[in-house]
Amino acid sequence: MVYPNSLKKGDTIGIVAPSGGANLEYIDYAIQNLNSLGLNVIEGKTIRNMEYLVSASAKRRASELIEFFLNKNIKYIFSARGGEFLIDILPFIHDKKEVFEDKNNLKYFHGYSDNSLLNVYLTTNFFIPTVNSLTVTEFCMKEFDESIKNNLDFMFLNEDKEFKQKNFEKYQIKEFEDKRDGFNLTEKVQYKLLNLNNKKIQIKGRLIGGCLETIVQLIGTKFDNVKNFCKSQKEGIIWYFDIYEDNAPEVYRKINHMKNAGWFENIKGILIGRTYGGKALGDFDLHYAYEKALGNLEVPVIYDVDIGHVPPQLVLVNGSLASVIFDNENFEIKQEFI
Repeated sequence: MVYPNSLKKGDTIGIVAPSGGANLEYIDYAIQNLNSLGLNVIEGKTIRNMEYLVSASAKRRASELIEFFLNKNIKYIFSARGGEFLIDILPFIHDKKEVFEDKNNLKYFHGYSDNSLLNVYLTTNFFIPTVNSLTVTEFCMKEFDESIKNNLDFMFLNEDKEFKQKNFEKYQIKEFEDKRDGFNLTEKVQYKLLNLNNKKIQIKGRLIGGCLETIVQLIGTKFDNVKNFCKSQKEGIIWYFDIYEDNAPEVYRKINHMKNAGWFENIKGILIGRTYGGKALGDFDLHYAYEKALGNLEVPVIYDVDIGHVPPQLVLVNGSLASVIFDNENFEIKQEFI
């Protein structure tokens, strides 16, 4: 795995909209904050558009992403927003795969939710590390939250070959009316073990993952190289995913689909984020969905982790070599860029 250079003051970052367009109420504040950090910002021409849940046609969205990867002045690419239909750009990206095979064009793409699909595609097909964390909107805050500071620590990592994070103390269940006020952190964070209770867990492997609802769209397509990628990693794989809105039976179906597709071969452990979804149907609740789908894997499964749509969230780099320690109270993840 080859990693891009970290950012330094004076560098240029690009904002593209490969799925939905930016939140117009907050995008200018986010850009102002990024400028105040000494970064120049280039906007894609479509980021302020939104029609039929996307920023532009699939071909145009793909073209802008490719343009930003080819632009030598752009050192880092942010997604403007999540969305619904990033899957539609993959045929156009795949037709230009020589752009992503050329390591002279190497740079981080940063986003989550629907962007997870692009992250997993780029990392598993081209061994390009990608960043699963906050989109650019959250950078609008008047005062940066700890999770935003983690993002910045990673972005400006300099020559360090590792990046450490711990679990947050509280999380948000109801957001403030104005996103500029930050996250409304009211609930105590408590990670949970699906199995191996009361043991200190240590896991090591290459990270891969993202939003469950989106990444499963790769399965069975010509864009799916996930099984081969996982098998090729001698250190093994740590999967992580978050669930946005699926109910418990649908969570089971999707995780089981991943397993049946061979995506869990060479697996060392699984991290699952908190969710606003996971609604039970009858007695089929989310905990049972995890047990039914993952209980026979005989690897540690940690859930309600700071990943995904329920803020705050960790910065997870697909392709990094991660070491996880968890003792039922404290969680630490170290990512090495080797």
